[in-house]
Amino acid sequence: MNTPRFSFFPACASIAATFVLTACATSIRPSSDDPDVVQEQALQQSMSLNQRMALQRRLDDVAIPLMEHSAPFCDGDVRASLGAHIASVWSFEKEERITVKQTLHLDDRLAVLWTLDRKQAPATPLRAGDVLLSVGGKPLPAGEKGIDRLNDVLLDAARAKPMKREGWLDAVVQREGQSTALRLPYAAACNYTAITRMKNEVHAENDGHEIFVNSALMTFFPDNRDLAIVLGHELANGVLSHGGKSRAVGIAAGIVDGALGGTGMAEEALSSPFSQQFDAEADYLGLYMVAAAGYDIEGAERIWREFGVHTAGTKKKSFVSAAPTSARRFVAMRRTIAEIQAKKKNGAPLVPLAKSKS
Repeated sequence: MNTPRFSFFPACASIAATFVLTACATSIRPSSDDPDVVQEQALQQSMSLNQRMALQRRLDDVAIPLMEHSAPFCDGDVRASLGAHIASVWSFEKEERITVKQTLHLDDRLAVLWTLDRKQAPATPLRAGDVLLSVGGKPLPAGEKGIDRLNDVLLDAARAKPMKREGWLDAVVQREGQSTALRLPYAAACNYTAITRMKNEVHAENDGHEIFVNSALMTFFPDNRDLAIVLGHELANGVLSHGGKSRAVGIAAGIVDGALGGTGMAEEALSSPFSQQFDAEADYLGLYMVAAAGYDIEGAERIWREFGVHTAGTKKKSFVSAAPTSARRFVAMRRTIAEIQAKKKNGAPLVPLAKSKS
């Protein structure tokens, strides 16, 4: 009988080779404070910021005119819109500010990053790079308080004359090292800001003060009209106070659910009908806002068909995850489009039925 023989040499050689490869990998892999790593990290952060700002500029081109034309729907919750994106390093998260300084050349003072490409409204005399020293006779201090001061001025200007859609604000800017006096035209706009978030989920939401739009949603809707419909829906959610109502329903459902032993059945049973109602209301009012902003809404209902196909078979939260389903929204939007077009044809004001009856 032959005794089995075991060879340890191949195994030892394999282990030795592994140690050699590990040693090589360790010598190649740099530390986080390696100068080349630090340089590459800074480059990637700068590129990411530039990408986000490009999306933000597109979002502004759609959102700001929509906010302006929707001012009559916002029931006095308005501010003056200067037709420009104004920011300082304090407009960004703390961990971004070094990159912002290096990439966008911003500091503690409020400066113009870009202005809107106006076609119907008066063009602003502001230019990219202008540093705002005062607006409406109010000095704008450097630092975080400068943003608050500007917001107060813009709120006061629009609310002082609630029935006036447009006006002027005197301003002083620093331009090319010199102080320059300007007269800035403004338009009353809904008191909301639209902000781009770099996220892969096709989603948008309104927190009651700001409308957050994910980069994935902007990619999904390359046409500005379709993006305007999404923004109109979210703006309508805010105007109709759906956020507060949803929280109230959620609290009530939670109390009932707790009494039933925390099964979650009450929350599902109580919240779903309200969610359907809220989305239907926001779809309806939002489309009127988009039409009032001058967009051609013919065929706009197709976005729900596209979304229905996109979200089929998934329960992942998205802009259209809540009921009514995409099929119901498609039909409802088509009927709303017919209603709006009939009003345009007859020269009737573009006022939603609920408001026209009140």
